[in-house]
Amino acid sequence: MGTDPSTPSPGQPPSTATTPARAGSGPIARLLTVVYALVVTPVATTLVVYGAMPWHQHVLMRNVPLDQLLEYLFSSIGLPSFLALLGGLLLLVSVVATGLASSAGLLSVSVLALFPLGLLAWPQLPVLVHEWLPDFLFQAVFVMPAQGVPLLLFPVMGGLGLALAIARRRPRPPVALSAIGAVLVPVIMLAGTLLAMHAVVVASTSYMTTLGAEGVPVSAMLTAVLGAVLLWLCGAATGASPYAQILSALVTLAATAALFLPGVLMMLPSVAYSRVGGTTMSVLAMGGGAALGLVLLAHTAVQFAVSSRARRRAQAASAL
Repeated sequence: MGTDPSTPSPGQPPSTATTPARAGSGPIARLLTVVYALVVTPVATTLVVYGAMPWHQHVLMRNVPLDQLLEYLFSSIGLPSFLALLGGLLLLVSVVATGLASSAGLLSVSVLALFPLGLLAWPQLPVLVHEWLPDFLFQAVFVMPAQGVPLLLFPVMGGLGLALAIARRRPRPPVALSAIGAVLVPVIMLAGTLLAMHAVVVASTSYMTTLGAEGVPVSAMLTAVLGAVLLWLCGAATGASPYAQILSALVTLAATAALFLPGVLMMLPSVAYSRVGGTTMSVLAMGGGAALGLVLLAHTAVQFAVSSRARRRAQAASAL
């Protein structure tokens, strides 16, 4: 009678080749990445906003030459801002890189999206807490233009976590679905961004009119939630369309860089100077553009590595 080849011989250790590789991550990796993401993401975003303030002022003033801005940033006075921006961007990329170990960290950033939504609904919060905050934190987190940065960034990062979870379990998405996503995701992301920025405009107008005595209109909050949901779904859609975010990333980075080129602002159509368009440009210049673009590009590389590893595991398991 023959023996089962998968049964180890007496005296030999059990073979690990017959154990299918697990697509998910272990509980320790999940816990560590969640803690890291929840702590580092808001700190990194604050550093980005604080470090981008000189750039934002450059866009607002328009008559300051770019070489003077760069001279200021590399001076002893402006260098901390430049280093804060660079450090914040690197920290955000490091949060994305935790997706190599577990999707849970990025996915947990979805919870952080409740903070900017809560700040819209409760505009008195900055007044209540400003006495306990350092000046740079108050300026970086609670000024209205900066409020749009986490509202734009956090939902997308949370959705990217779900995309990595999908990629671990379905590393070979259909080609047709990938092609459709590459076209639709950037369009829907633009729609979600404009909805979120519209909510910021209404919230800021309401606050300036009533000094925070009245809440933000319900319609604005619904718009903000809808925009955040669309941004989250766009991040998650990358799981079925791995390269869908490349176009969004490149356009975002190019649009941000163009804001600082002489004469470009004067060439923009009038819609760019509407309340929503102006707020969007402000959020891009406040570090939101650089942060979002780098996060999307880093995620594309991470998802490629995760999908490749999942495919190799699946091939090894099927060969047994």
